[in-house]
Amino acid sequence: MPVFVGSLAGLAEASARVDNLQAFTHLLGQEADEEDGPASCLPDAIRGYFENGGGPCYVASSTADGLDEALSSVDDVVTILVAPDMWNSGEEDAAAWARALTAHAAAYLQMAILHTDRHQTPDDAIETVKEWGLGEEAAFAAVYYPWLKTSSGDRAVPPSGPIAGIWAGTDRQRGVWKAPANTAVIGVSGLEHDVTDDALGRLNAAGINPIRHFPGRGHVVWGARTLAGRDDNPDLRWRYLPVRRLTSAVERDIQAALKYLTFEPNTQPTWEKARVAADSYLHSLWRMGGLQGTKPEEAYFVQVGNDITMDDDDVAQGRLILKVGLAPVRPAEFIILEITQDVAAAG
Repeated sequence: MPVFVGSLAGLAEASARVDNLQAFTHLLGQEADEEDGPASCLPDAIRGYFENGGGPCYVASSTADGLDEALSSVDDVVTILVAPDMWNSGEEDAAAWARALTAHAAAYLQMAILHTDRHQTPDDAIETVKEWGLGEEAAFAAVYYPWLKTSSGDRAVPPSGPIAGIWAGTDRQRGVWKAPANTAVIGVSGLEHDVTDDALGRLNAAGINPIRHFPGRGHVVWGARTLAGRDDNPDLRWRYLPVRRLTSAVERDIQAALKYLTFEPNTQPTWEKARVAADSYLHSLWRMGGLQGTKPEEAYFVQVGNDITMDDDDVAQGRLILKVGLAPVRPAEFIILEITQDVAAAG
């Protein structure tokens, strides 16, 4: 579920749930096209989100500086962050939004959907994204290019709203392990910039996901990389969106499942409960096609125990450490997670 953030004068509370475009219009007490003045991209972003398969979402009134506080009430339910108006106040403000969204996403195992400026060429976009300097947190951001022309043809809109809809629809129909790519964007008549084959290679190398026009197919999302997926990054673990999002989902879900052990003693019976809960969850994920392997042991492993994942000090301090290995559909390698749950101290 995504949250759309920006300056929303008509929003009575910090955040609110929206189930459809009509609900968004009613929420602000005016026609959506007029919301926040003619310069706001939010109405078109929300419309594009629902047109492209999006379900319920949240909207939150925030600046980049106040993002953490604004999202504190919805961080348990949202996993996608979108700021359609991130470019409204210029390049410096857009960079602040990119950094704030990505940092928040990294802290809460979410993903930020970002976009470049409307009039930027591919090379301009590549240079801009590089200047954001997102560092290791870049794995929690995905950038899309270019802006889209609405079906009416009278204005251009950022791609982040429709892309969020495609993500949400793909999640619902297939799962977070399916790449939200090779999908035509609905409600679009054209692109602000055509992506040539040469530009495609440069954008991919920079970790930017292009949208391209294909005769007979429309305007198709042609990439599923995180911003850590740039070619000069030697760490390939988080190159692809499905891998990063699946891993985050697994960590969130297992953490939530283990909370019921909080007041249990840190002993073998408790460790076995944790192992069984994680194994059952991962087995179900494998059966749904979220993990590789012809048998469970090729798809995942779960480890827990003294002298295995914990030492005597961990046990005494009430730290239950569960180690989970995943074999995502792509790439074909194990990714190691260590998940700690505080429980009652031994003895």
